[in-house]
Amino acid sequence: MEKIRFLFRQLDGVTPVDQAPDFQLVRGWTQATVQGPAGILPGSLFGKVPGGDPYLLHVAVSTTLQLAPTDLVELQSGPPVQPRRQYQPTPGNTILLLVRPTDRLRFVIAPQPEIAVELLVESIGGVNELGSRLFGWAEASQGRQNSSATSAVLGGPGVLAAWGGLRHIMHESPNPDVVVLPTRSLVPLDATLTFTKRGTGTPVLAAGAGDTLSGGLPSFAVTRTVIVHNNGQEWAFVGI
Repeated sequence: MEKIRFLFRQLDGVTPVDQAPDFQLVRGWTQATVQGPAGILPGSLFGKVPGGDPYLLHVAVSTTLQLAPTDLVELQSGPPVQPRRQYQPTPGNTILLLVRPTDRLRFVIAPQPEIAVELLVESIGGVNELGSRLFGWAEASQGRQNSSATSAVLGGPGVLAAWGGLRHIMHESPNPDVVVLPTRSLVPLDATLTFTKRGTGTPVLAAGAGDTLSGGLPSFAVTRTVIVHNNGQEWAFVGI
């Protein structure tokens, strides 16, 4: 098991970290501080992955302030670059990802005094009993998470992270903010989103690039509460 920790101030989801930072051993962690803009880490983790094999990865994001509803972690395949898994980090995350060295890890985290991204890496090259146990544990944990309910307050515009299970978003803002749904293919068919207007501004819920809402609509003004599902073809919704 490899334990790698990166320290950031902001993760913009756009800027790749191409050069390996200076790593030091700090309390059992292989740790590095990344100065300046950052948002995408290579799946090879700068050669820190055992043997360059595919590996199981647990990502934990620790911040000094609360995480926002628009913060996300995304695993991308490449080339060509396309999202394979996306979720919102929370203190209770128990999600494991299967990563190839050619993949990319994308992070979108609003500015914080300090952001620690902790990675637990387990190689699964060849026969690996521990890796098999971890994979089984990840499947069970993901099943439990997909049946759970979470909630968050959104105070401005943004792009929602993909979710599983039941997700409640309360919009509290005086502005007509545009809130964009995640890539539809990343949201399970049994996942449900409720999006509620609580401020004086009327938010607009919009589909991302290539996706549509029911009837081909690109967006929908939320005056009270809207319930959203991925029906496999488009975003199905009902307003109440």
